[in-house]
Amino acid sequence: MFQGRTQQNVRIGDLDRGKENSRMKAKFEIQVTTGSLYRFLMYHTYHELSGIFSIIAGFVILALYVWSLSSKSVNSWIYLAFSLLFFLYLPWTLYTRAARQAKLNPVFKKPLAYVVSDDGILVMQEKDSNEVKWESVLKVRETGKSILVYTSARSAFLWVKSQMGAQEETARKLLLAHVDARKVKLKSRQR
Repeated sequence: MFQGRTQQNVRIGDLDRGKENSRMKAKFEIQVTTGSLYRFLMYHTYHELSGIFSIIAGFVILALYVWSLSSKSVNSWIYLAFSLLFFLYLPWTLYTRAARQAKLNPVFKKPLAYVVSDDGILVMQEKDSNEVKWESVLKVRETGKSILVYTSARSAFLWVKSQMGAQEETARKLLLAHVDARKVKLKSRQR
C-alpha cells in the first residue's frame, strides 16, 4: 500500500509523536468517498487534452445539429445524439470508475491520516506510512471542495476541505512556504 516507514495502528491523536522539531504542523484525516474521487477525476480529466477535446467536439457537433435543423436535414437527430454522447459519456465513465475504485481499492476503505509539516507530508493508514518530501510535489491545485497535491502526473493527495477543518489554513501556509510558487494554484482566502 505505502512505501516507507511502518507504524502501529495510527490514529489522529497519535500524530503528535514523531518529528517534534517542526514549527508548523497540520494534522487531519481524509476519508475518500465516491463523490470526492469523482470530483478529482472530473477536474483532472477536464484539465487535460482529452477532456478539452470532448467539450470542443460536443459543441461543434451541437452546432452542426443546429445548422442541420435550418437546412431541414432528415438525419439531424444523429448530430444531437453524438453531441450528447460527447457531453455525457466521459462524466458517466468517470463516475463509474470512481465508484469502482472507492469500493474495491483497500486504501479508500479507511481514512488516511496526514501530517503536513516543514519536513514534508506524512500519510498514514493503519500500520503503513509514507513520507513525501516537498521536492517530490509536482503541483498543487484547488477546486471548490478539495486541495489536490500532485506527486506524479496522474496521482495526487486528495484533501477534502470540509474534512480538514481548522487545519486547512495551516496546510495552505505550509504548501505556500515549501512548494515552488509556480507550481501552486490556491484560491485566495477571503475572511
